[in-house]
Amino acid sequence: MNQAPKTTAAFDELIAALQLIRDGYVLNDERFTDPLDVVEGYRYVGQLLSAASEFFFEADPDHPRFASIVSPARKLQGDNPDAIYHYARISGSRSYRIFGRVDKECYTSFTIHGRAPDGALAGPLLGDVNDRQFQIDQDGSYSLTLSATEQPGNWLRLDPDAYCVIVRSYFQLGTSAQNDMEVSVRIGIETIEDLDPPPPLSDDVFSERMQEGIAFLRQTTLGQSLPSTPSAVPFVAQEPNSLPVPFSFRDSGLPVPGAADIFYASGRWRLEPDQALVMTGTLPSCPFANVMLWNRHMQTLEYRSRRSSLNQSQIQQEPDGSYRIVIAHKDPGVPNWLDCEGHQSGTIFWRFLLPETDPTRTECQVLPIGDVAAS
Repeated sequence: MNQAPKTTAAFDELIAALQLIRDGYVLNDERFTDPLDVVEGYRYVGQLLSAASEFFFEADPDHPRFASIVSPARKLQGDNPDAIYHYARISGSRSYRIFGRVDKECYTSFTIHGRAPDGALAGPLLGDVNDRQFQIDQDGSYSLTLSATEQPGNWLRLDPDAYCVIVRSYFQLGTSAQNDMEVSVRIGIETIEDLDPPPPLSDDVFSERMQEGIAFLRQTTLGQSLPSTPSAVPFVAQEPNSLPVPFSFRDSGLPVPGAADIFYASGRWRLEPDQALVMTGTLPSCPFANVMLWNRHMQTLEYRSRRSSLNQSQIQQEPDGSYRIVIAHKDPGVPNWLDCEGHQSGTIFWRFLLPETDPTRTECQVLPIGDVAAS
């Protein structure tokens, strides 16, 4: 006799979903034809399973905990070597206290999101606050209340449709935060209501959590647009080897899950082994900016042993304050080289955090790699 029929059915659905993801995502010739993209696709699915387990299978809005979203071994949805992200499931019917201490962070923000209809990690933005907008004690400690009604001190209104809270901690350091074992984010969350310990796990509860995790797996694989589909995202360039004018979600007013304080700009590189893409421009005055390379699965390329990203403190600027950054398959012999790691194509992604003026477009030029040093 099956003592857990709903969970067994959900587990069977998980197996079926993985088979569909294998055939419709990883092995779909309309998506990937390069063997490297396929191999990385299988690794990506494994990392998504890790995320589905921690963010959904273990979700309990009555007894939440902050989980680190990404790491060098779990890259998803545009991870960032210079940031540490945390995620917790919450409910709009509860009240919470977030507590922590800032140290080397140059920026910390809290965003409240609704549930995504398609199963994504986070849905529409329902509220946000950053560390410029609340009180931090002299020792760096703080407390932030999330509730439906206003509370004394640091407070963020909790919408009835609240589903999760995401914490973004950015670091403008010479060694990227994800590469520095001494960099950490001290943070916790607890319900303000006096609740009993959770009851033993039931078939109904765990099967529902599994269903949400399966929806997340589908959305982050089969739910992604085909490469041939023009992007409707306003900060994505349509032509390869180019970048658009950076775009702010806050300025647009769109109900999107992105961070509200950041300008984004993204495009695709497509380079032969003997070519290089040279990016030039000027950084606006801002607390944080960086650029990175992603593979076809929105994962940052290897950054522990290769240079695939540069933040504002790592970019070697020209005498006039401008920058010149080179994407290439091999070292062109100039500063600011980003290593393609064997990928002929991938994504370039820029972030500009709380700029004092709107960032300008980064200019792009493809050159023979032998001409880069002389140009």
